[in-house]
Amino acid sequence: MMRCAVAGLGIGLAHVAGYIKSPDARLVAVADSWEPRRSLVGGTFLQGSMKVLEPLFDERTKASRWSDLGVEVHEDISSLAARKDIDLVSICTPAYLHEKHALMMLESGKHIILEKPVALSLEAAGNISELAHKKGLSVAVAYEFRENPSIIALKSLIDAGEFGEIDAWSLYHTRTPFRRDKWNSWIQKREYCGGLLTEETSHWFDLLCHLSGDDISSVFCLGSASVHPDFDYEDIAFCQGTMKKGAVWQLSHALTSYDFSFAIEVHGTRRMGRLALKEGSYSSFDAGSSKHWGILSHGPVNGKPEDARIVQWSSEAGEPQNIRDNVARVVDCLSKKRQLPVRIEDAVRALSISLAARRSMEQRRLISLEPGEL
Repeated sequence: MMRCAVAGLGIGLAHVAGYIKSPDARLVAVADSWEPRRSLVGGTFLQGSMKVLEPLFDERTKASRWSDLGVEVHEDISSLAARKDIDLVSICTPAYLHEKHALMMLESGKHIILEKPVALSLEAAGNISELAHKKGLSVAVAYEFRENPSIIALKSLIDAGEFGEIDAWSLYHTRTPFRRDKWNSWIQKREYCGGLLTEETSHWFDLLCHLSGDDISSVFCLGSASVHPDFDYEDIAFCQGTMKKGAVWQLSHALTSYDFSFAIEVHGTRRMGRLALKEGSYSSFDAGSSKHWGILSHGPVNGKPEDARIVQWSSEAGEPQNIRDNVARVVDCLSKKRQLPVRIEDAVRALSISLAARRSMEQRRLISLEPGEL
């Protein structure tokens, strides 16, 4: 049984749900600087924050004090590092604190799950990786979309050769702005979160590499920062480039919407596929006409709509469930000494692409990610 803790009870509540779900985990401690979050399990929701995670908990659990669950509460995250009865810590603090908190937990001999991005610089990410290897400890990273059942289904089709040789990838994501209720407004400042490209687009860079089994070899990025003046970085980023094996890719990412839409298109020599995800059962983009949360459609090149194969998913394709399930899977992998679903090396790769995309946007030029050309 792994003894686990969560540092940061915003998105960290989904990690709490993961530990509760896992038969191999026992949640022993949490830490957060905001008192309402320390008072009740559902204190975050009483603040009006992270409501999207609320369905992960029943009413009784939300109304409980942490002590009712046998969980000790700390205000200072360093208190977790000082404890000898903790094996694994989820670090769900603001991105600019990831290096500090990760090194603190690793120094004290604990495995960690890091929320993305792993850090804000390659030097910081390297420091985390180096110490983990030195200590013989594991660092998992919360790129939870790899756990989405629709992504798993698409990956299986790709790996089975259903699409033939893949020539091109397209990813589209539009959503509402990041929540403005963060501690000290940290997510509205590039200095603290890295901007859109690092804070969230890194998800899609990781996912593209994961699905393709390939690496991104070049990136060109253009962006705009005129919609939300209270955020000091890009609202929209348009990226494109090449993969090492020759495929081309494009990615559109925007924080300027009133609704959520995410889609991946796979263009192969045999089949074309499209995976679309929603944030809930209702979407204004289809006038509420569909109830699924995720849909995968793929059909033969030069085929007809009727030739497509279609699979649909409900709430299990939602991001909160994916975060919860990713945490439970990490515990399972550590308990059984299996490879982690996302390793520190994967996260460093996604960060390096994000940072290259930012340089491209600032310098208005194509950036090569080939060794020696970064």
